[in-house]
Amino acid sequence: MVSYAVIGASRGIGLEYVRQLAGRQNAVVFAIVRDAQGSTHLNAIVSGLKNVHIFEGDVTDYRSLEVRTFNMPTAPAFILSRASMSAQRAAKQVRDVTGGTLDYLIHVAGRTDPETLYQALDDYSWVLTKTCHSPSMDALDEDCITAYKINTLGVIHGISAFLPLLRAGPTKNIVVLGSPAGDFRLTRAASIGDMAVYSVSKAGGLVAAMKYAVKLKSEGFCVVLLSPGLVDTTGTIPGELGAATGKALLDKWVAENSHGGPVAPCADPEESVRDQLKVIDSLKTSDNGRFLTYTGDDYVMP
Repeated sequence: MVSYAVIGASRGIGLEYVRQLAGRQNAVVFAIVRDAQGSTHLNAIVSGLKNVHIFEGDVTDYRSLEVRTFNMPTAPAFILSRASMSAQRAAKQVRDVTGGTLDYLIHVAGRTDPETLYQALDDYSWVLTKTCHSPSMDALDEDCITAYKINTLGVIHGISAFLPLLRAGPTKNIVVLGSPAGDFRLTRAASIGDMAVYSVSKAGGLVAAMKYAVKLKSEGFCVVLLSPGLVDTTGTIPGELGAATGKALLDKWVAENSHGGPVAPCADPEESVRDQLKVIDSLKTSDNGRFLTYTGDDYVMP
C-alpha cells in the first residue's frame, strides 16, 4: 500500500487529491482538515470508502496535528464527535494503519482572504474587515500575522509533524503547493503592487520548503514545490455568498495573470490534480529542491 497524507483536504484542490487518490486500489489516504464535521464535501466523497481516514488538525496549531485524530475501527470512512474522538497522536494513528511509515506528504493548506487579498501594503490604513477592526497599521499587522501562521508556519508545522513517519518510509516524498505570487521577480516584472500580504506569506512558504529540501537531501528525501496553476475551486466554497466572492476574485486573478494578453487558462480541480499527480508519480530523488509546475517543468517566471 502507498500512503498519502493530504493537509488541507476539506475543499478545492486538497479535496480533489483525496478523491483521486482514494480511487487507487493500492492507496491509503489520510485527509487532514481543521473541522471534520464541517467538511461536508469531504464527508460526501469518502462515505463508504475503506482506504480514507479523516484527521482533524490545524496547521496553525502544531499540537493539533500531533494529537487530534478521528478513528472508527468499525467504519471505513468516518468522523466522530469532538466528545468521543480519540486523544491518541496522529502519528500513532498513521503508524497503526501503515506500520509506522508515510510515503507522501502533500501540503495544500493555505489562506486567501477575499477581503484583503488585493490590498497593497499602504492600503491598510483604510481597510475595515471582520477581523481587523481598526483603520490603522494594526490591520496590516493582524493580516500579516494570520497569513504567516497559515502560509508560512503552516508549511513548517505540516512537514515537522509527519517527518518521523516520512523518515521511516522508503519513498520520502514531500510536496508543497506553492504560488508564483511568492516570487519577488514576478512582482517586479508584472508590476504587482497589491496582493501584498498573500505574496509575502507565500514567499515564506517557498523558502521554508526549500530549507527542508536542503536539510533532508542527505537522507534521500525529495522535497518539491508544485504550482497548480490557475484553478477554479469556487465550487466547494461554503455558502452562496462565499462562492460568488470567490468567483469574483478568480476572475480578477485570471485577468491579472493574463498581463493584458489572451485570457490565462483556468483549470477545474479534477483536471489540475490529475496533472499534478502525474508529476508526483514521476518524482525522483534527483528532483529534490525543484519548483515544478503542473506540467512537470521547472517554474519559470512569465
